[in-house]
Amino acid sequence: MKNLYIYVALASSLLVFAISYFVVLSKLIVTKKNLSKIYVDNFALEQYIKLLQDSKSNSTDQEVHKENFLKFLSDSRDWAFAYIEDVQSGLTEFVEDVKPEIEYFKEYGDIISMQPNYYSMKKIAEAYDKLIKLLPKEEEEIK
Repeated sequence: MKNLYIYVALASSLLVFAISYFVVLSKLIVTKKNLSKIYVDNFALEQYIKLLQDSKSNSTDQEVHKENFLKFLSDSRDWAFAYIEDVQSGLTEFVEDVKPEIEYFKEYGDIISMQPNYYSMKKIAEAYDKLIKLLPKEEEEIK
């Protein structure tokens, strides 16, 4: 009877881990798309700023709009960098939390291959390795 409770607890833990892992992975994909958009928008805005700087206009109203636009660009860029740092720190924390279990599975996985959750853990370990590749190199060296 105790073994049944242990199996249920382990299965529940694995299920919760898998769900949280896939939620983080889907958020990472969305974040990567958003960062790509931000990069393209930043490039376009830089080109627009150069164009504005090249044009010679004495209108004070237009200068006020330029200043406001530059402030908007600066604020957007600061927000983007803060968001990137938050995402990377969250992913790093996730990797640090899960690393011991994944390493244990990689080392002893073949021994427990007859367990019902072996193939699930094998998939999770492969997805974990892909997630590690998405982190910056400096973060990866720390691990």
